Amino acid sequence: MKSEAIKRELEQLRSKRGNFIQVSNAEWYSLFKEEIRNSIAIEGIFANRTELMDVLEHNKRTDKHKASAILGYFESASAMYEYAANQYKEKEFSLRISDVKQIHTLLMRYEKEMGFYAGEIGEFRNMTAEVAHSTFTPINEFYVRVAMELLIKWVNHHLDNKTYDSVVLAAMTHAWFESIHPFRDGNGRSGRILLSYLLIGGGLVNVAIKGISKDDREHYYHALEKADDAFETLHRQMEQGRNFDVKTVDQIINGQDFNEIVSLIFDRLDDSVSRLKNVSIDSINKEAQLPLNDLARVYNYSPDYLRNLINLGRLKGYKKGKTWYVRVLDMAAYVERLRSE
Repeated sequence: MKSEAIKRELEQLRSKRGNFIQVSNAEWYSLFKEEIRNSIAIEGIFANRTELMDVLEHNKRTDKHKASAILGYFESASAMYEYAANQYKEKEFSLRISDVKQIHTLLMRYEKEMGFYAGEIGEFRNMTAEVAHSTFTPINEFYVRVAMELLIKWVNHHLDNKTYDSVVLAAMTHAWFESIHPFRDGNGRSGRILLSYLLIGGGLVNVAIKGISKDDREHYYHALEKADDAFETLHRQMEQGRNFDVKTVDQIINGQDFNEIVSLIFDRLDDSVSRLKNVSIDSINKEAQLPLNDLARVYNYSPDYLRNLINLGRLKGYKKGKTWYVRVLDMAAYVERLRSE
C-alpha cells in the first residue's frame, strides 16, 4: 500500500529528527503555514504570506476577521497535531467526541471573542445547517449527536481492526463529518483539521488541501460531493428512525466511490513529505561553522534537538558568546552515522 511506503519514509525522518510535528521545526512549520493559508481560503478568507507572518510572528494589526481565523486555526491545529503525534508514539491513538469539540473550541475562540461567530464554541448545532453551493443536505439538527456518536464508534472500530488503509479511513471520515456538518459554523476548517489529526494519529503527516485558486477549491468540493452520497442515504434513513451500527454503516457505504477524495489526499501527502525531506546543503562550505539555529533549519531538525546532541557529546558544537555553532562537516558526519546504524 502506498500509505505504508509513506509511513516508512516518515519513520526514517523521525529516527533522525525525533518528533518533527512542531512549530520549532522549520520545514514542518512552513508546511503548516501553507495549510493554514489554503484551508481558510477555502472558506473565503484570503491571506497572503506576509499577512500570515504578520499575524503569527510579528503581532501586527490586520483585518480582524482574517486575524481571528489565522490565530484560531494555528492554535487548534498545532495543539491537536502534537497531541495526535504523541498518541501515535504511545500507540494509544483513538477518536473521541471531546477531541472533535476541542478542535472547534480552539478554532473558533477568537472569532467568538471578536463577534464574528454567534454560536457556542465546541457545541453541536441546534438549528438547520445550510451549505452554500453544495449538493447535499446536512443531517437534521435533532440527529447531529446520534450521527457523530456513530461516526466516532465507526472510526475507532476500524482503527482497532485496521480494516482500511489509513488514508482511506481518514478520507471517508472527512467526507462523513462534512456531510453531518455538526457545528453552526467552522465545519470545513474543523473537518480538515480532523482529517490531518487522523493522518498523524495513523503515523502519517498533516496535509495542506489546496484552496487558494478557484480551480483547486472546485476540485476539492467535487471530490467531497462524489464521496457523500452514501452518507446522505444513511442520514435520511436515520432521520426516519432507523438505528445503525458499524456493520450496517459498512453495508451502506460499501461500493461508494471514494477514489477522488483519496487520490487528492495522497497527492497532498506527497507534497508534505517532499517538503519535509527537502534539505539542500550542496552549496554550503563543509568547513563553515553555522549558527545552530540556521543549521537546524537546513537539516529540518529543531534547535533543541541539536543542543541536546551537543550536550550528550554526539555532535561537536562551539559556543561563541551565547550562540552555539556547528561545523557543516560535523553535522554531515552525524547524519551519515545515523544512516549506517
